[in-house]
Amino acid sequence: MAQAHRDGVLDGFGARTLSARLASLALQQAGCERIASTPLPYVYSLLIYRTTYLYCLLLPLALVGPAGWLTPLFVCIVAYVFLGLAEVSEELSQPFGDNINALPLDAICRAAEIALASHLGREPPPPLLPKDFHFG
Repeated sequence: MAQAHRDGVLDGFGARTLSARLASLALQQAGCERIASTPLPYVYSLLIYRTTYLYCLLLPLALVGPAGWLTPLFVCIVAYVFLGLAEVSEELSQPFGDNINALPLDAICRAAEIALASHLGREPPPPLLPKDFHFG
């Protein structure tokens, strides 16, 4: 960028705007690196699971009067929902992985490459397409 500015390819306003964009990109990258390198504290997941198990163990005592013999069915439904939410939160705590629920970073980068190719005078690469309804 500095060389382009010295060569007169980039004027002062363009250099200032590009510099601000690069600074913003660097801040976003630093934020993503902090997210990727900071694990979810074990105590959070422990609290979620213990609270879920305790609630599911005590729920039959509250439902046995009003629900009668349907109590086990209601408790199973509630336990499925809460334990499913706990698993989803564990899965989403690592958004930059290679698993099926991670962000499709390769596809996002390819979209940026396609958008920038014409500005750089290059042939745009083909977009990445999902396989079995996900990028993986």
